[in-house]
Amino acid sequence: MRISTQPVFRWTCLPGAANDCDLEPVAYEFFTQAFVLYEEEVADSKAQVTAIHLIIGTLQRMNVFGVENRDTLTHKATGYSAKLLKKPDQCRAVYACSHLFWVDDQDGIKDGERVLLCLKRSLRIANAAQQMANVTRGSSGPVTLFVEILNKYLHFFEKGNPQITTAAIQGLIELIKTEMQNDNTTANPAYDAFFASTLRYIQFQKQKGGVMGEKFGPIKGVILGLDG
Repeated sequence: MRISTQPVFRWTCLPGAANDCDLEPVAYEFFTQAFVLYEEEVADSKAQVTAIHLIIGTLQRMNVFGVENRDTLTHKATGYSAKLLKKPDQCRAVYACSHLFWVDDQDGIKDGERVLLCLKRSLRIANAAQQMANVTRGSSGPVTLFVEILNKYLHFFEKGNPQITTAAIQGLIELIKTEMQNDNTTANPAYDAFFASTLRYIQFQKQKGGVMGEKFGPIKGVILGLDG
């Protein structure tokens, strides 16, 4: 039986008003109830995915919380994300949590280390998903999760997160290329095009010149088969 996400939706609509009125205890209680409802009333795996992304997105927009309360809520959100039923869903929810630790319009939330921890965790989950696909289907799954994570690395790299290095981005590019060349990897033109588009974006940034061109300059191999 599919359980609706409506109860969680109601409780995540309410914190916005508390946030606007600077009522931290009220907003915290709304999130606490949303997590309780998530645990007790949202049993369907697809509904859980929708609900946790709703919670993450709402929490990202909140600026009323002090350090302790925000840490508690972000820890819960990340923990529930990593417990979703399917590995790809876990991966996407965990990397979505990285945005909880780097919010552009809130000067106090620029925790580059915790952003990196979320991205590394999502990468481990993506690796596990590949291995599981290899065991169950005799072939690795598509590289799309790795490309999605690469795009998150690029996002935070551009935002100036010092924990996201060109070496880490380079390593991800090489990992994806290796996976794509693996005979066991499931071919998918759409995912291949996604990766090619990402590489073209990096190449575009490299050619822009100025500060951004200098940032992206050390990244190699963004034109397939070349060290560009």
